[in-house]
Amino acid sequence: MTHQDDVQPDEKNVTAEPQDANGDADAATAEPEAVEAPRPAPAPVKKCRQWVTLRGTSMDARVGRGIVDDIAHDLRSVVGRPHACALLHAPDVSDDVLRTLSRGLSDQGFEVLLAELPSGDACCDLAHADAVASELARMRVTSDDLVVAVGHLPELSLATMVCHAWCGGTSLALVPCDLVSAVLAGVTPQGLAVGGTPDMLQQDGSARFEICDLDLMGLSEDEPASRENVLLARALMAATAMADSSKAFETLFDATDGLVAGDLNALTEQLTATLRSRGKVVASTSVAVRQSIAYGQSFVAALSGLVGADVPRSAMLADALRFCARLAVASGELSLDDMFTQDELLERLELGSVDCLVDADALYDALRAERFLRTNRFMVEVPRALGRVRLTNVEETTLREHVGAWCAARSQAE
Repeated sequence: MTHQDDVQPDEKNVTAEPQDANGDADAATAEPEAVEAPRPAPAPVKKCRQWVTLRGTSMDARVGRGIVDDIAHDLRSVVGRPHACALLHAPDVSDDVLRTLSRGLSDQGFEVLLAELPSGDACCDLAHADAVASELARMRVTSDDLVVAVGHLPELSLATMVCHAWCGGTSLALVPCDLVSAVLAGVTPQGLAVGGTPDMLQQDGSARFEICDLDLMGLSEDEPASRENVLLARALMAATAMADSSKAFETLFDATDGLVAGDLNALTEQLTATLRSRGKVVASTSVAVRQSIAYGQSFVAALSGLVGADVPRSAMLADALRFCARLAVASGELSLDDMFTQDELLERLELGSVDCLVDADALYDALRAERFLRTNRFMVEVPRALGRVRLTNVEETTLREHVGAWCAARSQAE
């Protein structure tokens, strides 16, 4: 028999305060800590292939991540039955890259012969071209063989010059190690220096392949590529789009957000588009169109001899485009709206300006000397519209005024 006081209350009606392990009721009712949602995995980087038109030939350009690992099979297709392959490389190319290329080429039946290329800006001259040709002779490379060159713009340009003439023409594949080299080497390689003057023996692009591996160029690693190299590549993309067409300009303008954000897919697509544009310009049947590929380069060459080596070349080229556009407006060749649109593109690409003092008379004289170095006519490459650049005669008074204004703006900034 149970007393009333001993009756236990119905457990279903009991509303006890929840407690944590230490008996703290308030702690148990506290809001749970927010758990950060996992970040979505980055989109896979696409691989792009583009046939680039060159003068008298074409180039198979590949852009993507890790494409050096499996390119050997495609390289074999340019020679048919594989024989020797001269693997020429700059001194700073890693052993891992050379092993990857050597293994892949060997698996395809090539006898791989390694040789180190001369390096540095001063390597692109006749003396070093002779040294590379002597090395090919030592390795008994013929027109039926293959040459793969890995390096930067001067080394790749040197290999292009030699292979174009070696035994009447030997198939060449370029593997650039930085973004600027990827933009320039295959389509517009650097000319050879003569007597210490650079780019005097000029040449057309003639490589059969250009393999632009983003990993190799440091564009997707923990240690990213040089910021200046990326900015200079963007400036070259802008100059190329201005020389090609309004459509090319619009494509680059639309891609600016992705390029600045480091989107590798945007970079892959834009690099492919830039190579296509450069090839289209240099392969044109019109001399005037072909000359437009040098948009801004005369100003850069003149300015580079007057400023220190620490001045970014990307800023020099961006200022060259701005200078040429203002010169075009003053000459009645370009509208103000188009000038400001180009300015906006350069700003969106985060391209700065030169901020050191330059003497106006010295810059004017250097600009004239640069133009007269390779022609007897003084003409400056100026835009006439977005996507249209031409060499144009500019009155001396107008040119002096704009050079003076450009230099005065740097003086005020100081």
